[in-house]
Amino acid sequence: MRSPESTVLPSPEICIRIQIYGRDTPACYVSGMIRWKSGALLSAAFMVCAAGSVAAANVVPANPTFAKDILPIFERSCQSCHRPGQMGPFSLLTYDDARPWLRSIRSKVETRYMPPWHLDRTVGEYDPDPSLSDVEIQTIVKWIDNGAPRGDLKDAPPPLQWPADGTWQFGEQPDLIIRSPKIDVPAQAADMYPEPEVASGMTEDRYIKWIQVLPGDTKITHHVLVFSIGVTPAADATSTASRDTDSGADIVSLAALFGRELPTDSAELAAFRAQVAQFAHGGVPTMLTEYARGNDGDIFQSGEGKLLAKDATIRFQIHYHPNGERAVIGDQATIGIKFWPSGYKPKHLIQTRNIQNISGLAIAPGDSNSRSDAYFTLTEPSRIVSFQPHMHYRGKRMTLEAIPPNGSPQLLTDVNRFVWTWQITYPYKNPPAFPKGTVLHVTAYHDNSAANKENPDPSAFVGWGNRTVDEMNIGWVDYYTITEEEYAALQREQPHASNE
Repeated sequence: MRSPESTVLPSPEICIRIQIYGRDTPACYVSGMIRWKSGALLSAAFMVCAAGSVAAANVVPANPTFAKDILPIFERSCQSCHRPGQMGPFSLLTYDDARPWLRSIRSKVETRYMPPWHLDRTVGEYDPDPSLSDVEIQTIVKWIDNGAPRGDLKDAPPPLQWPADGTWQFGEQPDLIIRSPKIDVPAQAADMYPEPEVASGMTEDRYIKWIQVLPGDTKITHHVLVFSIGVTPAADATSTASRDTDSGADIVSLAALFGRELPTDSAELAAFRAQVAQFAHGGVPTMLTEYARGNDGDIFQSGEGKLLAKDATIRFQIHYHPNGERAVIGDQATIGIKFWPSGYKPKHLIQTRNIQNISGLAIAPGDSNSRSDAYFTLTEPSRIVSFQPHMHYRGKRMTLEAIPPNGSPQLLTDVNRFVWTWQITYPYKNPPAFPKGTVLHVTAYHDNSAANKENPDPSAFVGWGNRTVDEMNIGWVDYYTITEEEYAALQREQPHASNE
């Protein structure tokens, strides 16, 4: 097996210009590709929003046509996946592409199965938000019912110029490229969960502007989580590290913080205790980004970022699902990182927290609404940037609420139609601010009944595990801390600051 690679690129020549604007600037959503942090919006040479007549008038046109009324909707909410080389089963770039699929389009749009946005739309506001309005859905349905007229192509917006597959999506080359070691994946085997580590080669602390994962073979790569291991100022980890790391409860908590189960094998447990000892002396794991269906990178707006520390180690946490077709020799995942300029320190350090309850996840056979709860207390005033639920086959619903020390609980997000095949991050349009001591409460619901068509075995008792036939109840939360003065100022501006 070849040694892992870490490559620093020279200053890039930008081929496609990307700019981040404020929230009032129209922007297009990149569904199933990129998570935009803190409501930052994309405006680029290859992403030009079309202001269609439906959006402008907010009424259903009398005689909608593809060119004037439907194509702008497809460009905004569909084409990022529905184009050649992407995960969509058919293209929606042109009229001729869409015409054979009218029945499927109508079914998926009317039921809000597509575009993938699986939450209660009456709870909170999100930016970007690819979901279709009622008027847009009615327009698509009326267009199909009227025979799906093409219309005058002069009314059509210009086609979007999409970046090529397998390339960096943010319009510039990364400063740092890191590849995982090569891994052989048999054609026939149980799921594999390698966790290789690679030296980053960092000689100084640098703050990340954007980061993206390029998986190897996408047919067998279920997901890739990317962590940095190094001395980082993760506020939520400090108190945990200071505890007695030989305590059973703390070992379980630290296993969760590392994004893994507590090992049962004695040798693996000993190795993990050594890892915990390193953690207690400054080796803090920080989740940088992930690749999964619905995400493959993060970009941060000015004044925000994640830290990649000097001498940090990169950990790849990969889930391979052999598909029985062929063996894959030497598969590699690749990450690209673009830094803010050297010496630049963003005002807000984005942190990612996995709020989960491993021991509390116990799903009885046939239970159609099994509930588990997990909690995390903010140690400083903070703003919540985004929320992403993670469950497996039996995942049904997940909510995030904030419980301030002296206030009423606030429901921030209700993903009431969870679909396990999508890993959607929901970024808040106005990141809600909460005081020190606020408890973030994640509630997960699982359906282990025969009525769940995704359920592989309703008779099984199901607990926590990495396999998809096992379950998880992770609420991933991105947040950043603020000062007491900043929090007080936000309360003066928005006395009831929330995501509503």
